[in-house]
Amino acid sequence: MTANGRICRHCDRVIRGEGKTIAVDSASAARPDQHAHFPDDPACKPITRAERERGY
Repeated sequence: MTANGRICRHCDRVIRGEGKTIAVDSASAARPDQHAHFPDDPACKPITRAERERGY
């Protein structure tokens, strides 16, 4: 988790700037909310193999 705690649930990238929060239903409230980029945000893309090898 990052300092501000916002990682996109779709692409596993840090959300810089605007994003949306998805509330997770949990009877015990133990699960934190999830975050995602907006659908038209070009920053939301899968992490490539090269990025993983570089230690993204």
